[in-house]
Amino acid sequence: MKIDNATVAVLKNFAKINPSILVKEGNVLKTVSPSKTIMAKATVSTKFSRQFAIYNLDRFISTISLFNEPELNFNDNSVSITDGNRNTNYFYADESIIDQKISDKNINLPSTDVKFTLTEANMKDVERALGVLGLPEIVVSGENGKILLQAADTKNPSSDVYSIEIGKTDKNFKAIFKSENIRIIPGDYEVSVCSQGISHFVGKQAEYWIAVEQKSTFN
Repeated sequence: MKIDNATVAVLKNFAKINPSILVKEGNVLKTVSPSKTIMAKATVSTKFSRQFAIYNLDRFISTISLFNEPELNFNDNSVSITDGNRNTNYFYADESIIDQKISDKNINLPSTDVKFTLTEANMKDVERALGVLGLPEIVVSGENGKILLQAADTKNPSSDVYSIEIGKTDKNFKAIFKSENIRIIPGDYEVSVCSQGISHFVGKQAEYWIAVEQKSTFN
C-alpha cells in the first residue's frame, strides 16, 4: 500500500502533539498529548491494514521520505518499505509503552458557550505576534460587542497585547490557551469553547479537542 501526502501531513502534525502513535486498523488516526491537554482525530484516505505502534513518529516519517513512491507492507513485527531499488524493515514499538488510551467515542462538549471561525490567515498573524512580542498565550475574548483573537500574557497585566477582530458577539468572555497547545494543521476552523475547560476545533483535515486554561472567564 502507499501512504498519500495528505496522510503524511496529518502524521507530521500529530508528531508535534505526541512523538509516538498507535495506529489502528482502518483510516481513522488519533493522538493525545502526554499532558492530556490536546486530542486530535483525522479521517484519512489511506486505509491501514492492521494495528501497529510507532515510538518515534518523526523518524518513521523521515524513513518513508528516503524512498521514491514507497510501497509499504505491514507485517506482524515490522513494516517493509521499498521503491523497487531500495528497501528497509521498520520495526514496530511495543504497544504497551505507547501512552495513547483514547476512547473510540467522540468527545461531546457539555455546552457551547463561545463559537467563532478561526481562519488560517488570522492564526498565522497571531503566531507572528507571539514570536515578535515574546508572548506565551493565545486569547479569544469577547468585549464591547467584538470577538478578538489576541497574543497576550495574562499573568502580566502590563505586558503588550496584540489583537485582531474576528467576529461579533453579545457576550463577555476570555478564553485563554497556552500557545504551545494550538498545534493544528494550517487551515480554517470552526471553534466551539465550553466554559468547563475544553474546546473543539473542526477543520477540513482534522479536528482537535484542546484544553482551555482555568483562569478563563465566561459571563
